[in-house]
Amino acid sequence: MLRQSVISPLVLLFIISLCGCASQTNSFSNRYFPVKNNKKRESSLGFSITPPSGAGWFEKLNDNSLYYLKRIKTNNYSIYTKATEIHIPDADLEAESFLLFVKQSRQLNVNSSDYRNISTSYSVNPELSPLCVRYYQKYEDHGNKNLKRDDFVEIQKNGLVCMHPDTLSDGVEMFYVESFLRSQANGAPSYKAEGESFLGSLEFHTPLNKRG
Repeated sequence: MLRQSVISPLVLLFIISLCGCASQTNSFSNRYFPVKNNKKRESSLGFSITPPSGAGWFEKLNDNSLYYLKRIKTNNYSIYTKATEIHIPDADLEAESFLLFVKQSRQLNVNSSDYRNISTSYSVNPELSPLCVRYYQKYEDHGNKNLKRDDFVEIQKNGLVCMHPDTLSDGVEMFYVESFLRSQANGAPSYKAEGESFLGSLEFHTPLNKRG
């Protein structure tokens, strides 16, 4: 059984300054647990994932989402991951409609002056399911008022949206987010491979909770 552990103020600072999660800080500190094993985390909707590879990860289950946050001793980089059960309307279950659905639902607010130099890409990834899209977002976040005027956070998000091959209206979205403080980007660590291991752990099996 996992035992509760309070995340250090340093890690909480990462969440506030780099992940944009300040409003959830108190609940995060009460609900994250150190990852003690690499066993599959299974959903009744018929899929399983495993925690990211590497050390220093903390885990949190919140409703239909599973979060992982890596504890890192630096203030210029952070990484976290998330997996969420999703359900989509039947109208979006065709390949072209599904790709459009993913693009539209994952769009950033381009009208906000906080987000600049946005680049995105989407690609169909049919190895796991006929409805599966890999996406990538990169942008600058200039909205953090605690940073110097000419500084900003660079954010890179890699994600996967896949529907169950047997019950296409049910599925999962997984992603990992890397955040870099631009003024200190040189020499910053990167745990991209650990984020990729998280995305690569997705497996589908017979659902225990088939809807309808």
